[in-house]
Amino acid sequence: MPVALLALAIGAFGLGTTETIVMGLLPQLSSGLHVTIAQAGMLVSGYAIGVTIASPLVAVLTNSLSRRDTLLLTMGIFIAGNACSAIAPGYWSLMTARVLTSFSHGTFYGAASIMAGKLVPPEKRAEALSLVYIGLTLAMILGVPLGTVVAQLTTWRMAFWLICGVGVVAWGTMWLWIPQDGKAGPTIRLYEQFRAMTQPLVVTMMLVSMCTSASMFTLFTYISPFLQIRTGLTTHVIDGVLLMIGGGLCLGNLLGGRLADWKMLPSCAGLMGAVAIVQLLLAPGSLHVWTCLVLLFLWGVFIYAPMAPLQSYVVACSGSAPNIAAVMNQSSFNFGNAIGAWAGGILVGTHWSYGSLPILSAGFAIVGFVLVLLAQYFDSRDRRPHTAGHADAETPEHAASHS
Repeated sequence: MPVALLALAIGAFGLGTTETIVMGLLPQLSSGLHVTIAQAGMLVSGYAIGVTIASPLVAVLTNSLSRRDTLLLTMGIFIAGNACSAIAPGYWSLMTARVLTSFSHGTFYGAASIMAGKLVPPEKRAEALSLVYIGLTLAMILGVPLGTVVAQLTTWRMAFWLICGVGVVAWGTMWLWIPQDGKAGPTIRLYEQFRAMTQPLVVTMMLVSMCTSASMFTLFTYISPFLQIRTGLTTHVIDGVLLMIGGGLCLGNLLGGRLADWKMLPSCAGLMGAVAIVQLLLAPGSLHVWTCLVLLFLWGVFIYAPMAPLQSYVVACSGSAPNIAAVMNQSSFNFGNAIGAWAGGILVGTHWSYGSLPILSAGFAIVGFVLVLLAQYFDSRDRRPHTAGHADAETPEHAASHS
């Protein structure tokens, strides 16, 4: 594997850490900025909404650039946004800095996903993409727990400075190792892109991405106070729990790739069903330490397994608009982040409190499960005409497993 993939993975690690770091800093941000836990949690939603709205616009504006230049530009925005977060004097200035940082997110992942495939032979593209996504997984395993520890020992501002430093390393390695290439792709008429992106199968799978992310972030955004209040764990123990959940996410990343190579849609449906079951069990199970830990580890495995395969599948189904599909699916993921953090924030501010977070999360997973069944219908309907005339035609599911 080319060393350039390491540069992309470092960038993915930085983006994944800055996206999720607020979840580990909620107590420090709440006390330091003099806001409630729910208000601090909205910093996750602010970032996610910024990704949702800005990603397609940034993708269009950078279409005339090479992917190398796009990656360097978005990482520059990332560095500037985290520096502004570190020096933000108050809540709303921090929210503004988070939104600025979010402008880099979707376009970076879209360009990195396609660049990773171009750096290796066709038969190694899936492996190359998984290596890039390992950076995002490591953000969950190492970035968030380490950032939380740093904030506890110093201040939450230092956590953002460290993320800024990761961005500088990523920018430098990409400048050195990413090869020069042409512009992102030929100009495709907006009508053709719109038609490709509004296919029922593509829209349905983007909604699945949204529900998967919403299910994850409903609980994950408030995981620290959830464990303190429901399970009675101390702050230092919670750091270890975050590391354990990160290990589950890593296993989920490996599991998802293998299942997608087997059967994409059936495995995705099974994973969403498993997430719903684990979350429903977690509602009473969170009152007992060991039960809670086992369920959270399984939750981490099941909730993260569909992430990378969903990205690959949506791109494969989009036909003539792979670039915008990669970015739009990232928008769908992050819109789910915003919905999950927002809905969870409303819940913890009521008398239902933290005990109902797993139930709400399970609700999003159940909706995702139903949508996967709908996607299976669209997939079989779309394949039927091709099967009649071209028995060996490649389906979107097969294309996703080979992309």
